[in-house]
Amino acid sequence: MEEIILNDCIVKIDKEKTIELFKDLPKVSEKAHCGCEDCQLFAMQILNTSPEVLKFFEQFGVDPTKEAEVWRAIPNEDGFDTYTADYHFIGVIQGTDDLDWIQVGEASFGLANHDGDLPSPMIPSTFSKPIVELAVRITMPNMEV
Repeated sequence: MEEIILNDCIVKIDKEKTIELFKDLPKVSEKAHCGCEDCQLFAMQILNTSPEVLKFFEQFGVDPTKEAEVWRAIPNEDGFDTYTADYHFIGVIQGTDDLDWIQVGEASFGLANHDGDLPSPMIPSTFSKPIVELAVRITMPNMEV
């Protein structure tokens, strides 16, 4: 497993396994995952975020258009949409169960070790432990489907 340091904690990541698991998953914008208007908008908007935000996802092997549970928390407020989304990757945070919000560009990310049972309705059945949940809060310019 690769290691990165976040908030003075070691996060171990099986990036290659995560990439492999994401490869066969549908995009959140597709009916096979959800396909609702919020998910469609999120999938379009997230690809237009800063390179800094996209790189943060990439270091974990996470495709930001797939696997997530997405909620548009504040729709089209002054031309912007605020979303919360939860992702998962194969890995573990050492020395703590979770990391508080980390500001990266226009997004905030939180990480937590998943200690729940598998299978889970929130996690694809192809995933196996250890799993870290990656939460993001982000405000992006509104787009139309």
